[in-house]
Amino acid sequence: MFAWWNSLEATAAFNTWMQLFAMLGAALTTISILLLWWNGNRMGNYLTEREQSANKKIKAVEKAAEQIRKELLATQQNQDIADQRRRLAEMDADALRKEVERTRKRYSEAEGALKDRIDELKHMNITQTQGGATTTQPVEPAPKTGALDVQQRKMLAKLLSSGPKGELDIISVLDDPNSHKMALEMKQIFDDQGWSTSEIIQNAFSQAPEGFVLVIHSKETAPSYAKFLQRTLTTMGFSVSAQINNKYREWSISLIVGQRD
Repeated sequence: MFAWWNSLEATAAFNTWMQLFAMLGAALTTISILLLWWNGNRMGNYLTEREQSANKKIKAVEKAAEQIRKELLATQQNQDIADQRRRLAEMDADALRKEVERTRKRYSEAEGALKDRIDELKHMNITQTQGGATTTQPVEPAPKTGALDVQQRKMLAKLLSSGPKGELDIISVLDDPNSHKMALEMKQIFDDQGWSTSEIIQNAFSQAPEGFVLVIHSKETAPSYAKFLQRTLTTMGFSVSAQINNKYREWSISLIVGQRD
């Protein structure tokens, strides 16, 4: 039965077939490994492409959501300003009428007194002759009472009384008396309404700002009452702009009183 095993030729042939089978198995194994590697790369590329596509979609959605959020904030801010103006108009309608009547009355009284004074001066003949030349004593204009009129101060105080309080640094333009005067009036009003204000800081600017400028250290450290303060000054009809400058204090807000017309 095993006579062929004792034959050298049969044994060599068997060995040759075994080597062929081994080589064929190795080839099939190599091909299987290559196919697995190729399929793995295809699957990895597919997953990577899907992840990139998903990230792009997420970024697009986030961008659209941010745009919608900005539009909603702008709409809400405009609505808040309109509501504040409407409430202010409703609350102060009677006060404004009364103030107008008082102003008219004072104007009439002042006009009557001025006419009486003119008549009196005509009779007194106040012109004086000096060395043949006739001179008239100049009349000095009445000094201004302040940077804000009475009604503006009342309106600002009423608006501030309805909102949050906080810390406020007030800055005026160096060598600008009007800016410093307005800064002092604003400090007095804010102090009366319970705000914590610093002493007026006189600062030199390479280009003096105009109107009011609200400055914060960063968006992350902006105090919660910053938007309320901006809406309040805008409601008053002032020119208001905002800036971010890391040279200013964190968790606080600075009000720069710029040049005024």
